[in-house]
Amino acid sequence: MSTEIFASVSGFTIERLRVFCSVAESGSIVLAAQGDATRQSQYSRQIKELEEFLRTRLFERVSNSIRLTDNGRKLAATTHSYFRFIGELRAGSAGEEGIRIGAGESVFRWLLMPRLGALQDVAGPAHLELFTKNTRQSIESVRLGLLDMAIVRRESADDSLEALPCGSLSFALVMPRKMLAVRSDNGTRLPPKIPLALHTGDSVHTKGVMALAEKLGVKFDIRVRAESANLLVSAIENADLAAVVPAPALAVLPKDRFASVGQEETKSLAFDLSLVFSPQTARLRENIRRTAPRISGLFASLS
Repeated sequence: MSTEIFASVSGFTIERLRVFCSVAESGSIVLAAQGDATRQSQYSRQIKELEEFLRTRLFERVSNSIRLTDNGRKLAATTHSYFRFIGELRAGSAGEEGIRIGAGESVFRWLLMPRLGALQDVAGPAHLELFTKNTRQSIESVRLGLLDMAIVRRESADDSLEALPCGSLSFALVMPRKMLAVRSDNGTRLPPKIPLALHTGDSVHTKGVMALAEKLGVKFDIRVRAESANLLVSAIENADLAAVVPAPALAVLPKDRFASVGQEETKSLAFDLSLVFSPQTARLRENIRRTAPRISGLFASLS
């Protein structure tokens, strides 16, 4: 790097890279500037100056919002990693490299936490930093370099990220046994109307649960709505409600009180998972590319 370019990067560009990271992370100049009109104007000018310096577009306008270009995403991942390393140096923890992992609450609670010891062994000396985020947030955070990797629905991953298989998450319809008191010659018969606690944190899953009622020939009477699987399990433990919960949750529910029904019908709710990471981040942080296949192997048998 020439002295002239180094001087530019060390002064003019560093400040604009910080602004760029803030705008990229918030997804909006207005949000990054916290509604300050003067700062908005300043950020807009600095982003334009950075684009001119780099001779590439970093954002593109879509309707009334802005979106990172491919080069913008690559720069965001690289720059966030750079600032993160600088922060580690200042904190005296640069040799204590961590791995930031994002996933949904259900994936963490029912798949990752029961295997946390094995995951620590796979990660080796690196400490783990866990962040609860939905699929969209996880993918965007990986693209920007805010997360090193994430476990997401397989169909949500795209070509901008590297993806490895990471098992699957299945579900079960759980009901209090006293709701199944009605029996026929063919065995237990479901009541025509079932009071239900519904997980509303995932719109795709919610639609699948509502379609499940038609498959079973029953009507779900929604009594409680919960944004997390943990709340859902707590709800049915403390009230006479049915719910569709992650299948591993069956292990914590008393078998004398609850029964799993409609096993064939609930198979359609299962989804495959992928471990995704950014190629740019992996090039800068060697332990990501080394650790990702090990984590994938740890969870790949969950299918």
